[in-house]
Amino acid sequence: MFSLGAILIGFICKINEATFVDTFMKGAGDLLGVAFIIGLARGVTVLMENGLISDTLLFYASSFTDGMPKVIFINAMLFVYTGLTFFIPSSSGMAVLTMPIMSPLADTVSLGREHVVNAYLLGNGLFNFINPTGLILASLAVVKVGYNKWLKFMIPLLIILTIISMLFLTITVYL
Repeated sequence: MFSLGAILIGFICKINEATFVDTFMKGAGDLLGVAFIIGLARGVTVLMENGLISDTLLFYASSFTDGMPKVIFINAMLFVYTGLTFFIPSSSGMAVLTMPIMSPLADTVSLGREHVVNAYLLGNGLFNFINPTGLILASLAVVKVGYNKWLKFMIPLLIILTIISMLFLTITVYL
């Protein structure tokens, strides 16, 4: 379906065949890195499951979170995912690696797993605004804005968005 859409766009825009194929191949090449990261993350997940590493992590984490108030748990998850984003800048790679461990932890506090997904999305999204291991440095270089200038601009906004996110997570726990 994607290829059909690309061909249709090439036809409508009257792009010659050589330019179309060259552009399409460059775009596909850009996606190769993402596919590699997802495959690598899945490989790590398989190793963690087969080596019972996930079970061990889940056991010790569940003994820590067992009986924890829902509000503290979900807001802690927000900050856990914020921290993990520094080490795992690929959002899909992080989901593959962490969801098998983090989602069952929600069961220990009688919380739906969808709340962990919300904490993941918010934590990952918030930190990506300033994550130097992500795409932000390349993006800032393109628009010729220094990282220190960006941080000065973003930190107050990031604090406000974090507070709003925490309120959102707290409210959804009680709905």
